[in-house]
Amino acid sequence: MNIQDVILGFIYDEPMSGYDIKQMMENSVSYFFDASFGAIYPALRKMEKEGLVDKQVVQQEGKPNKNMFAITDKGKEQFQHYLRSPINPTVMRSDILIRIFFGRFTTKEKINQWLLAEREKNQALYDSLKLLEEKYPNMERYKRFTLEYGIRQAEMVIGLIDETLSKVMEQEE
Repeated sequence: MNIQDVILGFIYDEPMSGYDIKQMMENSVSYFFDASFGAIYPALRKMEKEGLVDKQVVQQEGKPNKNMFAITDKGKEQFQHYLRSPINPTVMRSDILIRIFFGRFTTKEKINQWLLAEREKNQALYDSLKLLEEKYPNMERYKRFTLEYGIRQAEMVIGLIDETLSKVMEQEE
């Protein structure tokens, strides 16, 4: 999976601007795949050169022109190739887990700060995913699966942190 595969998936059904693609990512898959404008726009330029997308410039009154990108037949072939290819192993990188792994080199207070910050981050993620679930009750089932995955993962992390913090409090009493 790379940024091009993800972009092709987003524009498979309808043309989008780079801004539209970024918004769609933020509102759907950003908890497991995120990309900045600094990654999206160079990828679109490269994809246009490779014939995977066509660019149409839309004139706008009082605003800069808007570049809309549509998938080509070659782009559809590329995306279908991606979908048929073997799934890459999930590689998880977590700064919080590395820090806690080496927690013996710092204080309990620092670890508690990290855990509380991580809990807050996961609570915010959980809340935003639950809002999406409420906003789109008739979401297509495959999209719903990824949403439910994110919700359950956030719940798991929150629960684990709560258990850990509770055990630390019990030990201090």
